[in-house]
Amino acid sequence: MAEEKGWFDKVADKSKSAFKVAKDSSLGKGFISAYNNVIGKEFGMIDGGTPDGVHSGTRSKGKGLKAPIKPDQTKARAVKTDSEFKIVSPGGSQYYADIQPSESYTPKGSESNTNTGTDEPAKAPTVPSLQRPYSHFNNYSLINYKGTPLNGQTVGIESNKDGGTIYQKIDVKTLENPTVSKIIEITSANTKNMGYRYNYSDFALARYFNKISNTYLITLRRFAYPAADDIITPTAMGDDGKPVEIMQPDIARAVTWLGEAPGNSMAEILKFSHGFGWKDAESEMQTINSPSREASAGKFGSMVNSTKVLSAMANGAAGRGAVESNARDQNAGFDQFTNTYPNHVFGPLNVIKKVLIREQGLKFEQEFSLKFEYELRSFEGANPKIMMLDQLSNLLALTYNNAPFWGGSVRYIGGGGGAAKPLGNLAKLRSGDYLGFAGSIVEDMGKMFGGALKGGGDAFGALLNGDGGGVLAALKDNKMINNLIGGPAMEMFNTPQGSQAAASLLTGDPTGNWHLTIGNPLDPIMVIGNLAMTDCEITFEGANSTQDFPERLVAVIKLKPGRPRDKAEIESMFNAGRGRFYLQPDDVADINATSDVSAYGNKDRKVEKGGFINVFRKVSNG
Repeated sequence: MAEEKGWFDKVADKSKSAFKVAKDSSLGKGFISAYNNVIGKEFGMIDGGTPDGVHSGTRSKGKGLKAPIKPDQTKARAVKTDSEFKIVSPGGSQYYADIQPSESYTPKGSESNTNTGTDEPAKAPTVPSLQRPYSHFNNYSLINYKGTPLNGQTVGIESNKDGGTIYQKIDVKTLENPTVSKIIEITSANTKNMGYRYNYSDFALARYFNKISNTYLITLRRFAYPAADDIITPTAMGDDGKPVEIMQPDIARAVTWLGEAPGNSMAEILKFSHGFGWKDAESEMQTINSPSREASAGKFGSMVNSTKVLSAMANGAAGRGAVESNARDQNAGFDQFTNTYPNHVFGPLNVIKKVLIREQGLKFEQEFSLKFEYELRSFEGANPKIMMLDQLSNLLALTYNNAPFWGGSVRYIGGGGGAAKPLGNLAKLRSGDYLGFAGSIVEDMGKMFGGALKGGGDAFGALLNGDGGGVLAALKDNKMINNLIGGPAMEMFNTPQGSQAAASLLTGDPTGNWHLTIGNPLDPIMVIGNLAMTDCEITFEGANSTQDFPERLVAVIKLKPGRPRDKAEIESMFNAGRGRFYLQPDDVADINATSDVSAYGNKDRKVEKGGFINVFRKVSNG
């Protein structure tokens, strides 16, 4: 017969069960998703896993590198020289031909299931290395060009030692000004593509259609839920905690063009700023209280000082009388410079006393406005006014929501809601029915004592028979017993409230439902997801036209990022939304693992050994 589990084992089983429930909840999945983002599992993990996604992080204790960093290789890259750049090379291009493996590592979850909360088996295979060419402008990085949003070009890179044609030749078809028909034909060819499509109706009433090249096209889309940069092959967290492909169609879209005439300045829309947060740390004269007499005298000395007889004996032995002893006690906390502080300078005058130190977080700003213009037109006898109203409603679907009126509500916190209500029916008291109110008091008292005695007879009978379980079963619905026993138990285990929900479980996943494509849709300048629409201003311009309706509709839409971007995510905007452009070589120091020093020279913090800066110290100092 199996031995019954003890109390501790039962609690442990319930904890494991609770953890599994938390893991399967939306909050738990969000936390796991955030962790996977950090270790680079959010891109490419469906087809075996590649460390080319954004937010893949830098080397740390959580990643077992396949190959150690080699200071000699880092030194070789530091002193590397190149030849003069040439416009035409008769023997074939020399650029991007030096193919090297990128870093590869063991995902942190494979070392211990408790690190991520996933069911990932121990000793899982490492994330495979990618073969990519070295950058020509940064000696310590490989480049990871992903082609266009439609093709995700990687053909010829892995197998061709010269890097494949993608790095050395320009696709002539991408130089052509694409017609609307060509854009629709190509984007519709992939039947799985639901989020990156076009229709003729997108251009029908657009004011600058056929007036400006489509290489300057701007497309704004709204999705039903937050959108990443890549809207052709997006992924989301599945029920098992692993990324799965999702097909997300846009619910509304609008097009316009870059240029001064359309009111969309390229300089303003493509602009972004980024940086680090810094603050001043200033040295100063600190005033610190000296240890008290009791603390400095030890336990015996404290006993002497706190006893009048012993204290008098000690002061007398030291040659101090009552006046001297009292003066010493009264002046113990006196600072003679307090009242004249403005007239005193502590320390030397000719000093440098400020340093800049890093604050937590990175700064990134990218806020802009887009202008969309539409003209009243008639097609095949359709009513122009109705078509313009149709276009207006589509813009509202792109930028606004329906909503019911909400008159507000009340939310109670604190312990006030737990008090018992007064005895008696107060409504009868207010109406002057004093006899009825007295009767209601008697009725409530009967309910109170009846509840207290509920199950009492059965419990007493079980007690006489020595049936402890029967006593508890008889009283299980007795609220008085419940309060007497359950109350102390809840206090003992700090439940049910415990602590309030912490605001430290932000996942970093996209929160903005808008997506922007800037430039030729077949080979865009930039794709930007996770955008938040903050404002839309709609105006009507021009003279009244058909059916006395204004001839032009103008919408100005303001957008900003859902959260700041780091370096890898900025690269992703220009890399078809498919991940960072710079990869970390397998055996060269990581340029992202730099050292930031505190105002105390890092004496106040634990600094991890290794990384970029220490490798470069070895290169410099041997």
